[in-house]
Amino acid sequence: MARKTMVKKKQEIQQNKVQPQRCRKVARKTFLRANDSCERYGIRCVGKPLHLRYQQKIMMELVDCFNTNDNSMKTTLGRITLDETKIGHALGLNARGNIFEKKIDNKKLSDEQKAAVNSFKGASALSLKRIVIETQPNFEENARKFKKAFILNIQKTFLCSTNSTPLSPKHFPAIVNVDNPRQMNWARHMCSFLLDGITEMRRKKLKAVEGCVFALLIIYLHETHFGEDSKDDEARPP
Repeated sequence: MARKTMVKKKQEIQQNKVQPQRCRKVARKTFLRANDSCERYGIRCVGKPLHLRYQQKIMMELVDCFNTNDNSMKTTLGRITLDETKIGHALGLNARGNIFEKKIDNKKLSDEQKAAVNSFKGASALSLKRIVIETQPNFEENARKFKKAFILNIQKTFLCSTNSTPLSPKHFPAIVNVDNPRQMNWARHMCSFLLDGITEMRRKKLKAVEGCVFALLIIYLHETHFGEDSKDDEARPP
């Protein structure tokens, strides 16, 4: 009797073990779903860079040589300017359209919008990722919740990354209206966030910068290494 009980327990343990094939299937499904959402919301650059390991040392050197007075990187290979158009080309972001507010004005928000913003306050990238994975955007209400969680997560982890665990107040203007995210000027939003991050890092003497430093690396490599391969490199975006 005791032997049968032990065999049964072993079988239950085996069944409860995480199956590698199932994990790969879920991970692939989640990755494809995220890529599809990035395309639909006009921020397709995020689809692949999320899983890359960046060269932090190179990017921090670019930050160190960045001049916030004229928004340019002064390198040994010349002066490289940074603006929303270049960021838009480099990362496939919309560089035109409606501009995000710097911060939310509660007086201008409806009760529904206030409730949506308050529901995400204090959220971390992990909790947002969980919402994105578990929410099925089949109905209108779920679809709006999915959009908001997805946009906040993309900002927190890549477009407008921060050093703190909870969301920044600067992330919330992007979810006030999620009817058509493609109409928003994501490139300016990202460029402004990065410039503020560099300024804040130097003012407070921080060790890390808030914002997508990866954009500096792409623009730097394009203009110093890969742009020379083409005759019409000036006309080609990064």
